Amino acid sequence: MATPIHRAVDIYRDDGITTLSAKTVRSLRRRATLAYWRLRGSRTFEFGDTAATFDTRGRAARSLQIFDSGERKMVRDLLSEVESEDVLWDIGAHIGFHSSLAGQRADRVEAFEPTPDTAGQARTHLERNGVDSTVHEYALWDADEQLTLDHESAATSGNGSVTVPAYRGDSLVDDGFPQPNVVKIDVEGAEPRVVDGMSDTLRDERCRTVYCEVHRPAVGDTEADTRPSIEDHGSSVSAFLESIRDLGFSVQTIEDRGLDIHIKATQSERRE
Repeated sequence: MATPIHRAVDIYRDDGITTLSAKTVRSLRRRATLAYWRLRGSRTFEFGDTAATFDTRGRAARSLQIFDSGERKMVRDLLSEVESEDVLWDIGAHIGFHSSLAGQRADRVEAFEPTPDTAGQARTHLERNGVDSTVHEYALWDADEQLTLDHESAATSGNGSVTVPAYRGDSLVDDGFPQPNVVKIDVEGAEPRVVDGMSDTLRDERCRTVYCEVHRPAVGDTEADTRPSIEDHGSSVSAFLESIRDLGFSVQTIEDRGLDIHIKATQSERRE
């Protein structure tokens, strides 16, 4: 893994002192912002008439900074889509950012976050923001089995590998879970596994909208060369999008962020 000094040398060699200076300033500004919010202890995000407050101590501050810089378009669209009688499945809920906001409009949230520490933060945030939700400490997958998440997965928070239960979404619905109307998926490249495991659930006419962060592989990016992608799970962006269309959805891009794409899939019949 490249150290900060090594990365600085690479930037200087490849792009020159101007680029290095600009990136250094951005890094210092980001670190100062993190320090400020950790000191404050909490932060409130507002989207129109919907607001949610989050704890900013420890790792949560950095997670919220990432959400703030890259998730706003998806969150706004999600809030415009969720209706008062909806059941929202938040797959890869992390600390509950999306659920804490959209869950204020939905009737019920089923949040899935496999690691105990992060799931605990999600519970705290959902309760703090008055969202009716259960946070399930397991992964959604294409088989019902035990799953080991390695240290490169965001779900482990960099604390080494962790073994968690994994279930097919279709198995959960068969066992009595409420059928979702809206689904959000953010699982660090394992999107094809999740979709394969809940194809019947997604095909159901009651599931009208799916949001997904699709992870591309990092090509030539030394800072992200260990980042999981959709190709680690035997797929590609084009193949994955086609699998969504095969389930009866029309797909549109909300935002292309380079290393990942935010998509919105809407049941074709409803869209027409």
